[in-house]
Order: sequence, then structure tokens, then C-alpha cells
Amino acid sequence: MNSDLRKLRFLILAVPAVLVSSSVKADEIRGDSADFVEDVREWISVSAFAEIQSAYLARGTVVNSEPFSAQFVNGDVKLGGFGRAGGYAWSVSALSHDGQGAARRNAYNEVDYNLHYVYDLELTERLKLENRVARQWVTLPGYRGRASTICEWQTAQALHNPWVTPYWLLRHAERPVRWNYWNVGLKRSFALSDDLAFTVNFFGELGDADHFLSQYGEKPGEAGSRYHGGLQTLNLVFRFDYKLTDYLGVYAFAWQFDMVSEDARDAVKASAAPEAKRDLTVFGAGLALNF
Repeated sequence: MNSDLRKLRFLILAVPAVLVSSSVKADEIRGDSADFVEDVREWISVSAFAEIQSAYLARGTVVNSEPFSAQFVNGDVKLGGFGRAGGYAWSVSALSHDGQGAARRNAYNEVDYNLHYVYDLELTERLKLENRVARQWVTLPGYRGRASTICEWQTAQALHNPWVTPYWLLRHAERPVRWNYWNVGLKRSFALSDDLAFTVNFFGELGDADHFLSQYGEKPGEAGSRYHGGLQTLNLVFRFDYKLTDYLGVYAFAWQFDMVSEDARDAVKASAAPEAKRDLTVFGAGLALNF
């Protein structure tokens, strides 16, 4: 009897000790894991998103007026005071067999990837000039009869500040076609709460004569006539971002696309393609990861 009581007392004392020890060990493991994550974030960053849009717009034209999905992943290695270097991959898959989806395969009908270098120049405590240069490949495996890869150089700058961020991007294609495309805009974000942000983005798209030809085909009218180049479109995007965790969020946006070039509007109007639209409102939503 006494032996049984001693065993019972031992169990009563031992079980809480074991539980406390296990809890402490679990806290240590969680603490070590958190420290490891923070250590990794000191020298590497990863971002990704998956989204659905009601139409696909690219470089001043409606590529597909039917819904599509897009997937993106970017990885950067931080180089201390020398900026950061990395690369990304981005893909598009049509979700409809109508429109352009009827003329190409649906899954991964476009895949883009690049290598880039970014350097942030701190001008003042509130002004930072982001400088980016990239080598990009735009692959079009899903276009029947004209599958190809466009090789291009990109350079971009953005002046980050608490008010309105101006930015510009130049894409120079060098083969198998040559053209120049510019994206110039203004962006402003508003914190509506600790977890909810609202962003307004207004931008214009411009291209040289070769870019117009690449996007809109031969200029209507007299044989051999050429485009003049210049401003193609004006765009306004409203976007909401909601943070679910420190690393995961969801977003939704509305995008108003308006073609303002008379040359571009005439060329698109003359086209019988189902995606030949000069103005369009696009809606989208997605899931974003930032690590």
C-alpha cells in the first residue's frame, strides 16, 4: 500500500515537471525557428503571387479579353551596401477557350523570366531612389505558328517617398524584333488600418513606331505608311491589399484601360480579332506572399 502511494506521489510530481519541461523546450524550438527566419531574411527575400484577372493587358493592347490566371515568384539576394540581385519567373494561363484562347493552348501560353540588379540610393530620410536594370526573356510557347522568345533589356527608376511615388520603366527589345516601350506613372498608397491598404496607380504607356507595329500590326491606310509612335494608353488602377499574416495577404483591384493614340485606335478598330478592344475595365484578385 505504501509503495503504491509513493508511486502515485511520484507521478503527481513528475507529470507537471515533464509538461513544463516540454513546454519550455517547445518555446525554445519556436524561438530558434523565429531567429532562423529572421537571420535568413537578413540576406534573402522572396515574394510570390497567384491571381485571376478578367482580361489580359500587355504593353498598350488587350492580348486576351477573356479571364486568365497568372503566377509569379521573385527571389533576391541582399548584397549589403551594394544593393540586391535576383530573378523572377511569371506565367500566364488562359481560362477560356473563346477569344485568343481559341487560337493557342491554355496552360502557360506565356512565360517570362529575368535576372535583375537593384540599388537603392538614400537621398534623405524620406526620399529613396530605386534603380533597377534587368535582362528579360518573354517566351510565347502557346502561340500557334509563331512560338518565340523576345530578348530585352529593362531599366527603371522609382522615387519612393511618403507622398506620391513617380516611376518609369523602359523595355528595349533587341531580338527577334526591335522596339522600345515606356511605362511612366504616379503611385500613392494609403493605410486604411493596420492590415488594410489602398493604392492608386495612374500611368501612361508609350512606344516607338516599331513597338506600335509589334502591337497593332500594319498601319491602316496607304501601303507602306508607318506609325509615328508616342503615347499609346492611359491607365488608372485602384487596389486594396489586406494582410492576413506578416507574410501572407490577399488583394483585389479594378483597372481602367483607355487607348488614346489615334493610330492605335484606328488599327484596333480595323481588326476583326475578338480581343480588338480600345477601352476596357479589368477586375482581378489574388493571394500574395512576402518573405
